[in-house]
Amino acid sequence: MQNDLRVPEEICKSVTWQDLSSTTWGELSNYTFDEIQNINTIIRIFHQRHSNRPLSPPQSTQLIELSKAYNSKKLVLVLGSGVSMGCGLPNWTGLLKKMQNNIYLSRDDREDKAFFINKLFLKLFNRHELILARNLHHHSSSGLENDDCIVFEKFVRCALYKNTESKKSKLLAEIIRLSSDYEGEKLLDCIITYNYDDILEYYLEENNQKNYKSIYYSEMEELGTIPIYHVHGFLPRKGNLTDKNKIILSEEAYHVLYNTNNAWNNEIQLEKFIKNKCLLIGLSLNDPNLRRLLDSAKKARNNDEFHNIIVLRPRLADYRKKLKNLLKNNKDVLNEKIINNLDFEETAKMLKGEEERFFEEDALSLGVQAIWAENDADIGEKMQQIKRGP
Repeated sequence: MQNDLRVPEEICKSVTWQDLSSTTWGELSNYTFDEIQNINTIIRIFHQRHSNRPLSPPQSTQLIELSKAYNSKKLVLVLGSGVSMGCGLPNWTGLLKKMQNNIYLSRDDREDKAFFINKLFLKLFNRHELILARNLHHHSSSGLENDDCIVFEKFVRCALYKNTESKKSKLLAEIIRLSSDYEGEKLLDCIITYNYDDILEYYLEENNQKNYKSIYYSEMEELGTIPIYHVHGFLPRKGNLTDKNKIILSEEAYHVLYNTNNAWNNEIQLEKFIKNKCLLIGLSLNDPNLRRLLDSAKKARNNDEFHNIIVLRPRLADYRKKLKNLLKNNKDVLNEKIINNLDFEETAKMLKGEEERFFEEDALSLGVQAIWAENDADIGEKMQQIKRGP
């Protein structure tokens, strides 16, 4: 007899007001009957309930703790693509788009037709970025140059720097201030970066700071230097690339990293996440390997020891736009009664607040406290506070 795989009908009933968890009379006592039927009242009650849950401590307290770690030479900067993007370099998605513009997928003999087919295909074949990265890796590593073990890295370097006007952003300027030595003595423990580019090293040199060492494969750092660990690989814009410059971009390389706990780049991250205070900048906390390592480090640290992430606060204007599109395109989900009772501005603000709370709760589960910034200038000011101290 064939199993009935249908979901039981009683589970599919519409959710009613009574089903919305353990709402207490105290929460409803200040509302009229008409207000209780209003969707905004429901949103407001849940928002107020969630807002009462303690999350990260005040930002001033977090900045003081970061300053203490910095002056104790225990602070580690952990940098993501947001840092390089502010300097004019592409993020992962932008890099893939630049790469796909420089590769031929068609093998047609007519060059003009092949070019046309490639452009059409890449417009229509809107697959997940991981699939695109895997295919770009395959196609750029095949053909006449398949005997070159780093042809893919050469291809990526070309896409990374070609037609790119790099600049020193205000954020990078503050990172360099924190990275600079004081009378020959380093203050940072080290820098961990997930970026392939040399933008940080370039401007450290320009700032006459030479007390650093770029590390991108298994080797010991020299005494007296600030190590800059390129844990996903390093592609400096000048000089020859070797097999030591291999990067982690394709899915296959990422699987190796994820499944090899004793890889040097995993080991150094885990060591710093356990023993040091880390400040994450330009990161979204979406990377599965980073999340895995933070989770492991949290279990090895004291419950009252946290890292910190500086993150841009969501923009209310973006939520107004998203909500407007939602109400316009999803009338089958949001019936007319709900839409008519919806206070647009209040709902947009509540949704924005919920995203912030959702991010904070997720970060805390990884042992990371969130410091919200309004813009890049605000991030720079917070980093100045870390250097100045309380």
